[in-house]
Amino acid sequence: MKAPHIITLILWAFGLVNLFEPFNGWVFYVASGIFYLLLIAHLVECLIFRNKILNSQDSPLVAFSMTLIFGVIYLGSIKKS
Repeated sequence: MKAPHIITLILWAFGLVNLFEPFNGWVFYVASGIFYLLLIAHLVECLIFRNKILNSQDSPLVAFSMTLIFGVIYLGSIKKS
């Protein structure tokens, strides 16, 4: 796994931990901001790049899941067919 993948997973984990066991003070707001920013940005990417995702070699479920988790990192790895 490459560094961008690991960083993205760490940011998701930070936000998810905060969602289920909220942090105290300013860390709560930072973690919430990161989580919701990632969620909204990747959902928008799923909408904008819907055709590219559906035309990928992966199944639609896998492709949309990977886009939701990794965003443009995954989208950049889709080969044009």
